[in-house]
Amino acid sequence: MRKKILIISLILIVIGAAALFGCYLLFVRMVRVPTGAMANTIIPGDHLIVRKLFGRIDRGNIVVLEYPNQPSTKYISRVVGLPGETIETRDPYVYVNGNPLQEQRVFVNPNYDFDSGVLDELSTEGSGPYRVFYYQRDRKSEPLTRDPKLIFGVKEPFRVPDNQYFVMGDNRDNSYDSRYRGTVPRELIWGRPTVIYWSSHADQSHQEKIKSERIGKRVS
Repeated sequence: MRKKILIISLILIVIGAAALFGCYLLFVRMVRVPTGAMANTIIPGDHLIVRKLFGRIDRGNIVVLEYPNQPSTKYISRVVGLPGETIETRDPYVYVNGNPLQEQRVFVNPNYDFDSGVLDELSTEGSGPYRVFYYQRDRKSEPLTRDPKLIFGVKEPFRVPDNQYFVMGDNRDNSYDSRYRGTVPRELIWGRPTVIYWSSHADQSHQEKIKSERIGKRVS
């Protein structure tokens, strides 16, 4: 009798473990960030826990997505425009339906610090629920809007199609996002990063540095 109970218990443990593993594959992913398109919110070398996103998507959400022309590659970006809205970017501002989007704009040194992977913050302006980053402007700077590859929402207002979203990286001068690629259909938005579970970065001498201060940090 005891042997039978033990066998049943082991079977139940195996079934439970398989179910948990299946839920993990379906609803949770681990993602390593290779680029600085979301710096300083998320920096190269951050490893993220990503939770499957169900239901509604709000402005300001950071999401893991695919673009229609690159279905096998995952990107991380922030939702700026919702279905049916009109988006226009006028360096360094974003307008939604003609009204300026409330964001805290942080101006940074354009000389990227490869040793830390972090943008050097110089000054801030505006207020909002999240921070975005621009290279320091001066009178001699050439506006980003002159880039001929910028197609959507730059030279004129752009209406976001139904069931699609306009996304932008937080590192606004170094993000190949909806301004270049167009909007993202809802079915290609997979999930939301929740927390940084590990962070390390190879400096210019190829030495791997652990960023312990970032481990456990929530993503928002």
